[in-house]
Amino acid sequence: MGITIRNLEHIYMEGSPFETKSLSGINLEIQDGEFVGLIGHTGSGKSTLIQHLNGLLKPQKGEIIVNGISTLDKDADLKKLRSEVGLVFQYPEHQLFEETVYKDVAFGPKNQGLSEDEVRARVTEALHYVGLDESMFDKSPFELSGGQKRRVAIAGVLAMRPKTLILDEPAAGLDPASREEILTQIRALYLNSKMTVILVSHSMEDVARIAGRIIVMNQGKIDMDGKVAEVFGEAERLRAMGLDVPQVSRLVKALKERGIPIDENIYTIEKAKAAIMLLMKDKREA
Repeated sequence: MGITIRNLEHIYMEGSPFETKSLSGINLEIQDGEFVGLIGHTGSGKSTLIQHLNGLLKPQKGEIIVNGISTLDKDADLKKLRSEVGLVFQYPEHQLFEETVYKDVAFGPKNQGLSEDEVRARVTEALHYVGLDESMFDKSPFELSGGQKRRVAIAGVLAMRPKTLILDEPAAGLDPASREEILTQIRALYLNSKMTVILVSHSMEDVARIAGRIIVMNQGKIDMDGKVAEVFGEAERLRAMGLDVPQVSRLVKALKERGIPIDENIYTIEKAKAAIMLLMKDKREA
């Protein structure tokens, strides 16, 4: 059924001298199975928007319908909504609390009232989705690397089998190797599960690499919405909002300006590498 947002507005500390309008006139449709990158400068409204999607915040104005559940409905089953929309906050490893990885990942399914066999199956499945296995069951989550801790925290959300997964800066603060590891697992998770994924990030490189659609927020509104090439093709418009295009696109542009016949619509290192290798091959064969 997807996500439908109609005329959503949200004001913090309304009526006080510190009143701040965080969201204004948000209208949005996200289809089942989409991988959406949500970008915008600090204070653009990204975090406020995603907290509305699983009922942590209720609309002050407007309506949100998620998988047929309207958050305005007085009888809305918000417990069901929050199990269907998994929200992973920044630094989710800070929320790990159990003595073993198994117990931590199993916490959500157990609270859903599932049998021990089903809980174990869910934990195993969730850990596999993030590139871990049963050998982690009895380990303390606090003895793991930063990247492993984050994957365990994500597995705890996945174990509840959400239809939509929202990740708020999932690679923030990680070293380059752990960053690569977590993004690779997120991409693999999406390809294997076909769940809807919304990735909030300040990294244009990360979004360009794994998202299929990009939504740009600016001053509480949706300023741009389109495919990767469409959004990053508007470099000056993005810079006017305090954002930028992926760094590799600057290299591609510089090569183009020097007369090298390379496609301008390249926004990832992998595609740039492939294009340059092809150019070198063509030159050798000429």
